[in-house]
Amino acid sequence: MKKKILSALLAGLFLLGALAGCGGQKDTGNQKVLRVGFEGMTVPTNWTQDSGDHGAVPITGSDQYLCGFEVAYMKAVCERAGYQLQAYKYDWDGLMMAVSTGKVDCAISMISPTAERQKTMDFTSPYYRSDSVVLVQKSGPYAGATSLEALSGARVTSMLNTLWYRQIDAIPGADKQPALESVPAMLVALQSGKVDCLLMDRPTAQASVIANPDLTIAPLREEDPFGASDQDVSVAIALPRGSDQLRRQLNEAIAQIPQDQVQKMMDDACRDQPLNR
Repeated sequence: MKKKILSALLAGLFLLGALAGCGGQKDTGNQKVLRVGFEGMTVPTNWTQDSGDHGAVPITGSDQYLCGFEVAYMKAVCERAGYQLQAYKYDWDGLMMAVSTGKVDCAISMISPTAERQKTMDFTSPYYRSDSVVLVQKSGPYAGATSLEALSGARVTSMLNTLWYRQIDAIPGADKQPALESVPAMLVALQSGKVDCLLMDRPTAQASVIANPDLTIAPLREEDPFGASDQDVSVAIALPRGSDQLRRQLNEAIAQIPQDQVQKMMDDACRDQPLNR
C-alpha cells in the first residue's frame, strides 16, 4: 500500500512538472518569464553589444547583450506587468516568423501593426510614433532636397520587408534599389556611394547622423511627405494570434508609462549608442 501511495505521489509530481514546462510564459518563483524577440541591429532602438553596460540584457543562448530604447522600454513594461524579461535575437524575417509561430511570446523592434501583419499576429496599443525621413550624404547632390520631387533620379533603398521600403514608391522618378537586411548594411551602401538616399524612421536617422557626421537628414518641407497613416507611423508590440490575456496585461503596463519617461528612454539610447562612445 505504501508503495502504491508513493508511486501515485511521484506520478503527480511528474505531471505537475510537465505542465509547468508547457506554454510560453513560464513561472520563475513568483514571477513569469516573458520571451521577447528583438532584431538587435538598429541604433538607437535596439542593438547588440558585448557587455551589460547601460542597462543591457543578456541574449538567451549567447554571450552578448541587447541594449537601446526598446530594451529599456520592454524592461519597464515587464516590471509593471509582473514578468521577467528573457531576450532573444533574430534577423528581421526570423523575428516576424518567431512571433507568428509562437517561438516567442512577443516581439518589439519598431514593428508597425499593418493590416498585412495583423493577418498572422496580434498587436498591443502603440508605444511610440515616428515619421519617415530621407538620409543622405552631407556632401551629396541631395543634401538640400526640400521636396520629394527634388529626389527624382536618386538611387534609393531601405530595409527589407518594411514600411520604409514601400514608401520609396512615393518619390517621383526614384531609382529604387534592392532592399537591404539591416540598418548597418544600409549605412554602408550610402557611405560607399552605392545608393544616394535611405528611408528610415526619424530616431534611427538621428542616431545615424550622431554617429556619422558625414550624413544628414534631407530638409523636406512637407510635414508628412509620404502621406503615412497613424497606423503607418505607430509601432506596437507584436504577439502571436490569440494572445488576448497577454495583450491586455501589456496594454495595461503601456498605459502606465508616462510619455516623458518614454522620451527620456529614447534620449538616453541616442546618448549611449555604441558608435557614440
